[in-house]
Amino acid sequence: MNSLFIIGIVVILGIISGEIFKKIKIPRVVGYILIGVLTGKSILRFIDEGYIEKFSILTFFILGVIGFLIGGELKKDVFKRYGKSIYTILLSEGMAAFIGVTILVYLITKKLYLGLLLGAIASATDPASTVNVLWEYKSRGPLTTTLTSIVALDDALALILYGLVSVFSKALLMHEKFSFLNSIGEPVLEITESVFLGFIVSLILIEFVKRLKDEGIIVAVAFSSIALTVGVAILLKLDLILSSMVLGLTLTNLLPNKSKLVFEKIKTSSHFLNVLFFIIVGSSLDIHLFAKISIVFVVLGYLFGRSIGKILGATFGGIISGAKETVIKYTGISLFTQGGVAMGLAISIAHSLKYLGEEGRIAGSIIINIIAATTFFVQIIGPVLVKYGITKANEAGKNLTEEDIVEMYKVRDVMRRDFYPIREDLTLDKIMDVIKESNLYHYVVVNNNGELVGMISLGHLRSVFFEEELREVVLAEDLVEQVDYVVYEDDTLEKAIEMFRRHNIDFLPVLEKEGSRKVTGVLEYRRVMRWIYTELFRLQHEME
Repeated sequence: MNSLFIIGIVVILGIISGEIFKKIKIPRVVGYILIGVLTGKSILRFIDEGYIEKFSILTFFILGVIGFLIGGELKKDVFKRYGKSIYTILLSEGMAAFIGVTILVYLITKKLYLGLLLGAIASATDPASTVNVLWEYKSRGPLTTTLTSIVALDDALALILYGLVSVFSKALLMHEKFSFLNSIGEPVLEITESVFLGFIVSLILIEFVKRLKDEGIIVAVAFSSIALTVGVAILLKLDLILSSMVLGLTLTNLLPNKSKLVFEKIKTSSHFLNVLFFIIVGSSLDIHLFAKISIVFVVLGYLFGRSIGKILGATFGGIISGAKETVIKYTGISLFTQGGVAMGLAISIAHSLKYLGEEGRIAGSIIINIIAATTFFVQIIGPVLVKYGITKANEAGKNLTEEDIVEMYKVRDVMRRDFYPIREDLTLDKIMDVIKESNLYHYVVVNNNGELVGMISLGHLRSVFFEEELREVVLAEDLVEQVDYVVYEDDTLEKAIEMFRRHNIDFLPVLEKEGSRKVTGVLEYRRVMRWIYTELFRLQHEME
C-alpha cells in the first residue's frame, strides 16, 4: 500500500474517532492517538516502523508549525503581566519533577545515573497535545497563558538539565571525573543557536509580510519559513521546536497587527496536519512494553515522581510568585503530557550511551522503553487532565472569535425592538413626527395588524420632504418600497449576517415566525456588528 492511501485512511479514522471522543467530553487528541495505537506497531501494524520512518520529516514539520503557533501566543504584554509567576512555576515544576523521578528511580534501580537521566527527561512537557486541547476548547485566561508559556519554555530547561546530568552520568558509568563547564556549555550553546536561527528567519518573514498584499501568498511564505527553520534546525542538530517558537514569537511582537492573519490562517489550515501528527505519535507507541515486569516498577516510579513533582512544584511556584488561585490549583495537573521532546531526549541519550560498553547500551535501551511506556499512558490521560484544569478554572470557551459569537446567538437575541413601525395610512406629516422621535434610517411599514407591507428609507423621502402641499395628501403606502429579504426571530444570527453580506444590504425586518407577516423587530448591519464586537470584547476580557 502506498503512503498517500495510508495517510488518507488513518486521518479519516482519526477524525471519526476524535468526534466520537468529543461527544463523550474527552479531547479529540485522545481519539487520534488511540487510532494511531490501533493501526500502529502495537496492534494492526497498518503503520509499521518503515512508514513511521517515512513520515518522520512530516512529523518534524508539524512540530515546527505547532512551535510557531505557540510562539504566536507569547506576546510581550503577557510576560509583563504574568512573567514572574510563569518563570517561577517553570523552574519549580521542572526541578521538582527532575528531583522526584531521580530519587524514586534511584531507590528502585540503585543506579544514580539512570535516575538522573530519566529525571532530566521528566522535566519536559509535550507542547503539541497540551496546546491542542487549549485550542480545541478555545481556552483563555491566566491558567491558559501560564500553560502555553511553560510548555513553550520548558524544552530549554530540559535541555540544560540533560546537559548537566548526561556528562555526570557518563562519568559515573565510565568512572571518570565530572566537568561542570563541559556539561552546561553544550546545551546553552544549542539553546542560543536555536533562538538565533528562529530570530533570523523571522526577520526575513517579517519583510515578506510587510510587502506582500495577497493573503494566500503571505501564508505560503509563512509555511515556507517554518519549513526552512525546521530544516536548518535538523541540519545543525538544534531544537526545532524552540527555533520555530522564536520565529512565531518574534513575528507576533514585531508585527502584531498584520501577523494576526498569518496565525489565524495557519491555525485553521493545520487541522489535517494535527490529526496526522497525533496518529503517528500513537502508531509509534508500543503497548507490549507494559507486559515486561522488569520495567513496570521503574515506569510506576517515573510516573509517580513526575506527576507529584509537577503538581507540588507548580503549586509551590504559584504560591511564592503570587499567582492567581486557578493557576496555583490547576497548573500542575495540566502538565502531565509527554511526547516528542521526551522521546527525542531518550533516543539521544541511548545513542550516546551505546558507545560506553554493555552497561551503557542496556541503560539506553531501558530509558527508551520507559519513556515509550510512560508516554503512552500520559498521552492518554494528560489531555483529559488539561481539559479538566481549564474547565475547573472557568477558562474553556473564553477565547472566542467573531464567528463563535455569531454561532452562539439567534436573531431574537440581537434584534432591535424599538423600531418605530409606520402604519400604511399615516400621512407624510405624521411620518415626519415618527422620524423625529427615532434614530433609524430604514422604517418598516405595517398594516393595522402590524403585518409587513414594505419599508421606507430616509433617502427615498428626500424627494418629498420639502413639498409642503403634499404633507397631508401623501400616505405611507404611496412611498413604500418592496422588501425582498426578511428573517425570523428563530433564525440564527449566522443566517442573518450571511444575508446581509450576500445581498449587500444593511437592513432586515424581523418577522415573528415562518408563515407570519407580523413584524417584531429589525436588524441593522452596523448595529449588529457593533454588538458582536462589544460582546466579543466583554467575554474575552472577563478572565483578564
